[in-house]
Amino acid sequence: MSISTDSALRQLAQQAWVMTGVTIPEPVRRQARLCILDTVGCVLAGTRTEEARLALACEPATADGVATVFGTSHRRSLQGAARINGYLGDVLELNDLIGGHASIGNVTAALVLGEALAAPCTRVLEAVVRGIEVTTRIYDTVYPTLRRYTEMALVPVGIPSCFGSAAAAAHLLELNEEQTLQALAIAGALAGWCPAEVIFGNGGTVKPLLFGAQPADIGITAAHYARAGMTGPVDLLDSKLGYFAMASTAGKFDANAWNGRWALEQPRRKLHACCGYLHAPADALGKLRACGSKLQEMHVTLRVAPYVADVVSKDRLPISPNDARFHLQYCLALVACGADVILPEHSIDLAEQLRRPEVLAMMQRIRVMPDPLLTHYHQCSIELTNGAGQVAVQKVSAPRGSPQDPLEDDAVVRKFQSLADPVLGKARAERFAAQVLDLEAVGDARALIALLQT
Repeated sequence: MSISTDSALRQLAQQAWVMTGVTIPEPVRRQARLCILDTVGCVLAGTRTEEARLALACEPATADGVATVFGTSHRRSLQGAARINGYLGDVLELNDLIGGHASIGNVTAALVLGEALAAPCTRVLEAVVRGIEVTTRIYDTVYPTLRRYTEMALVPVGIPSCFGSAAAAAHLLELNEEQTLQALAIAGALAGWCPAEVIFGNGGTVKPLLFGAQPADIGITAAHYARAGMTGPVDLLDSKLGYFAMASTAGKFDANAWNGRWALEQPRRKLHACCGYLHAPADALGKLRACGSKLQEMHVTLRVAPYVADVVSKDRLPISPNDARFHLQYCLALVACGADVILPEHSIDLAEQLRRPEVLAMMQRIRVMPDPLLTHYHQCSIELTNGAGQVAVQKVSAPRGSPQDPLEDDAVVRKFQSLADPVLGKARAERFAAQVLDLEAVGDARALIALLQT
């Protein structure tokens, strides 16, 4: 059945439908393999947190456990494993920024469903590409004209990932074109609100559900609903009541803009274990420190886009490990006191970090200014001053890991090894990485996921 292209969701479903091994270029497939590797590494690192114990306890084992909780001996139901893996992969804020946070929900959905179905790894890879591309094409439609968080009160990341995960799951369940469209529509209807207060405010421990766990679960559920014959609101993106109108001042999907263009050809990956809004300021301050500036003797004035200042500039101490990952002054104080990279330990061991007098003192010397001339979270400007006046200025428009300064393939592999070795052991982690990088040569997903069972 052919799908007409009158609504944005129909056009996206049509684009996803033709993403196969024949039409997906090798550079895109390579980046998708790296997304799988990077995402699994983030999940494995998450198993070492207190949140892992909580997530496992909230998803009790059942007799029909068909999917693996990566890096553990546990198995859970299909949706239960999707929720736990998605949660753990986002908890440390190390998962990539392609399409917002596209990989965590999409890779999780594809791997757990692929394992349950014993799907060929080639099909799993295609599903990952479909999911990430659909997610990013929706996200990129709203981001250039994103409403301020103080106006819409939600974060635009979780909802697009629900559409994408449905596209990934639909491929693995071998849905036809019309069913794929309905899976996307149902997923959008089921998608959670993704409130900004949970992400950037006092959100407790549930935040990782919104970027990874919930989209993976909803995508799988929506694809099964569509296979059973249920339908959804196919104008959900671009109607006057739709997602584009809610999240953006001028969002309108342009299908032609994606002719010959792939989101995966411009990956955004994380080096720092904190919100992506903090990466440019951390790198800018690190450059000043590397040039010999004695930062602990300076006053720091940081200029960022207004929507960034709205949500990550905080005039109090971080109140939890999760809050620390979204706390601009805290992370900049760590950099000023010697950190080249914000590590998971900087939030896991928050109480210990807050006993460092130099960190507390530095936080008081940082002033954040919203600058309307800055429009992207990759942009920032830092001014250092002392008693004698201005000392130095550093501007950054491309932090490490951005498309303009991407992590090399070897760096992504090293990141995976550093996260996976403590959980899997060095030999098994190396074997898993080798299989992912040559994924099409692996038989089915169960053989791949077996390497993640401890």
